[in-house]
Amino acid sequence: MKSIKKDIVRAITIIPAIIIFTIFIAIDIILDGWVNEKFDESLVTKSNYLKTLIEVHPQGVEFDFSDEFMPEFVDANKIQYFQLWVDNKPFERSKSLAEYPEEQLAKQDLTINTFKIINVELPDGRTGRSIMSYFHPQVPSRLRGEVAPFQHTAFFTVTVSDEDLSWALLALDIVFWLVFITFIIGMRYLVISQIDKGLKPLLLLNDEIAHLKVDKSTSSLRKLTDEHIEIAPIRAELLRFIELSQQTLQEEQRLSADIAHELKTPIAEIISLSELHIQYPNDHRIADSYSEDMLSIAQRMKHIVNNLMMLNQSDEYLLKRQNENVVLSEEINEVLSFIQSNQTNAYERINIKNTLLGTTVNLDIVSFNIIMTNLINNAIFHSPEQSEINLEVAKTNQGTIYIILQNRLTNSISEAQLNKIFKPLYQVDSSRTKNDHYGLGLAIVEKLCSINSYEIKAMLPTPDIIEFRLTLNKIELS
Repeated sequence: MKSIKKDIVRAITIIPAIIIFTIFIAIDIILDGWVNEKFDESLVTKSNYLKTLIEVHPQGVEFDFSDEFMPEFVDANKIQYFQLWVDNKPFERSKSLAEYPEEQLAKQDLTINTFKIINVELPDGRTGRSIMSYFHPQVPSRLRGEVAPFQHTAFFTVTVSDEDLSWALLALDIVFWLVFITFIIGMRYLVISQIDKGLKPLLLLNDEIAHLKVDKSTSSLRKLTDEHIEIAPIRAELLRFIELSQQTLQEEQRLSADIAHELKTPIAEIISLSELHIQYPNDHRIADSYSEDMLSIAQRMKHIVNNLMMLNQSDEYLLKRQNENVVLSEEINEVLSFIQSNQTNAYERINIKNTLLGTTVNLDIVSFNIIMTNLINNAIFHSPEQSEINLEVAKTNQGTIYIILQNRLTNSISEAQLNKIFKPLYQVDSSRTKNDHYGLGLAIVEKLCSINSYEIKAMLPTPDIIEFRLTLNKIELS
């Protein structure tokens, strides 16, 4: 299983480590070169100084060297030596070579007035460097009229141990590696610490989710005012999902209770009538109407079940929509004709205001007819007898068509009841006495509107008037 923490630590550790390692190696190489260069410069400076002590006099070549001022060439423990040849003949050796009478310092063929630095092995076996110079000894200015220049040649070799240099470079390398390792370990520790600190809110959120319950009163997931900006959207979506789940659960519980309530009454009636008929089989008051009563109860149960099945099947995957181009006014008239066959005074009560006569739209006929039938039936049922019902068909400036159905209420409802009006099997108390309405029509309307991308809204312009606004979201075709 992949780990975000390990991936981040690995990426943040390895990449900077490679960069820092490259930088350290470059610095180390540069510093090594600089130290070696300074060492060679000091060797050249020392050699040039000693060369100035070699002078040509009338008696010959003299080397005016003083042990008191340069004791490093006296003590063998100082590990510094020099040797001078004049006219290719040994002329002078440092006292530090006294212990090695047979040893000769490096001497190679050079061009006049040049020098060369080489790595050598010292007489005591250790490593060092030698600078070899081949030149004409200088003639003092006071004697230049008496002594001819360039009549002698000198070969001068100075050898110095590089042991201190090697130790210095080694110490520098050790310091660099210690700094590098300390930096990597420190950076890794800091990265892990910061990642753990950064992941802590996520782990706490995970712990809250692990103890989460659907019941809001026992839910451990809560809103925080100081939430991290990266965690806040996750928590917000979880809270929204929990609230939606709680609403769905409550709705399912309410729907189950309402279904049980609606079916319990006819089942109880069937049981009561059956028990009475069994107990008093010869009672004509029971026997004569028993079949009709049982049929009426069965039809009521069938109507409830059919509406529940229609609500369940009002799904985008189950409902086979068949959109057609229809004249909107003609389709509304067909719906009214169907309602008139069951409500003899439907035409008289419904006041139609249609500003879109002859307008053709593309609709799913089945969905539209079910929606309009339920809305009009609902308006007729919940309005006083002989009261007027207003039906308006119009369109917005953008060409979107809407239908408004407005009626006066027999019994006023509150805003809280209005908010539940599209809930399945929801009925206000005054409607529960009716045997032919079950609170499913508006739920089916809302489901079909959602499937067809329509918009349905219910509002109360006044406390005793209700208005339904159906927006088809269709642009007129003609």
